[in-house]
Amino acid sequence: MPVPDADWIAARCRSAAGAMKAACSATHLVRNRDGFGWVVRPAPGSVLASTRIASWQPEPDYFHHWVRDSAIVLRAVPLAVAADPASADFWRGFVSDFIDFSLVTTDPERHGPAANPLKSTASPSHAKFLRPDAELAALHGPRWLEEPRLSADGSPDLEQWGRPQDDGPALRASALMSLIDAVPEAGSAQAEAMIARDLAHLLQVAGRPCIGPWEEWPPRRCSFTVIVQWDALERGSRRGKGCDRLAAKARELAALLEMAADPETGGWRESIEADAGTLDAATCLAILHAHRDTGPFAMTAPRTAATAAGLERIFAGIYPINRDRSVPAIGRWESDVYFDGNPWYPTTLGFAALHYRIAALTGDASAFAKADGWMSIVQHYAPDPDTPLPEQFDRRTGAPTSCLNLTWSAAAFLEAAAARDAAIQATFRIR
Repeated sequence: MPVPDADWIAARCRSAAGAMKAACSATHLVRNRDGFGWVVRPAPGSVLASTRIASWQPEPDYFHHWVRDSAIVLRAVPLAVAADPASADFWRGFVSDFIDFSLVTTDPERHGPAANPLKSTASPSHAKFLRPDAELAALHGPRWLEEPRLSADGSPDLEQWGRPQDDGPALRASALMSLIDAVPEAGSAQAEAMIARDLAHLLQVAGRPCIGPWEEWPPRRCSFTVIVQWDALERGSRRGKGCDRLAAKARELAALLEMAADPETGGWRESIEADAGTLDAATCLAILHAHRDTGPFAMTAPRTAATAAGLERIFAGIYPINRDRSVPAIGRWESDVYFDGNPWYPTTLGFAALHYRIAALTGDASAFAKADGWMSIVQHYAPDPDTPLPEQFDRRTGAPTSCLNLTWSAAAFLEAAAARDAAIQATFRIR
């Protein structure tokens, strides 16, 4: 198995921390979407999925605050501080601003606009992408918590998109709880209010069909979404207030997901509704984020291993760049066609982090070696640590494609590197 260079990992961690910082509270940036007549200045506490200015020609426009991506970034804040200790004051302020931004943008008393304000400024070629007036007018109460993304200035998303999505509040609640556990001074009355709001919403909606993490139609009960909802509710149930209701809902979700058990592979299907043998890398990411060492969603559970192994077999066979590799670059799912359906950095790094965590728990040298193999793939295709990590790498050449600077990729690298360090330290303890 190839071994990634330690100096490259350290340099890439510093670069990833810088990329994350550049996307958070980026109040100095301005996004002018000429075709819509839409000018956006990010608000304090917002997280840009990408700082790139792009308009789907062909690079996608990710200059938005995605709830999912922002929660993944929030979870990685302590890792960014570790990579760049001089940034601690920035991150302290950002966490406070993030909580305020989240509270304001999910305020149940807030009302959406009666009509799409871009109707009068959008060009004919862009008007077809505008969000319908009725959707915007209906934004009130819990509807705000169903929004997968917002404009980076905190106003509603004015474009058509897949809704509702129910993983964001779960990931945000879990990230806040994890952050407070790791950095107690991050706790505050405002943080507790946001956690309580997200958990109360999950009590109402968790387990229903919704748009999944890759934002593909139709609504369904994705394993990723159900697992992250379970994780948030189970974590919340250990914090006191309302614990019985949260614990009961978590048990309900665990029982529900048994319907996604896949007899063909022994793993978890992409969703309860999916056909037999249909696997999705997002399921492994949900298990990684839940970070459990026991129970049905444990990182070492048989279904986790079977899901990961099934995905490895799939991607080893469909991506030309995986020929003769000891471990395959990881995509999303077998029939993915977005930007030609390529390996993704967040999924490949997620598989590395998951296997480093397994190695730390079990002392399994083969799991560590596989994780190093995935990190080495990233080093091979992104050797310059000062170059941002993209969303995808081309399935034939490995060249960067789709979004060329994805904030999620930066957070995923920090998590994988931290998991590697933890596995190395655990190995010394085991010895």
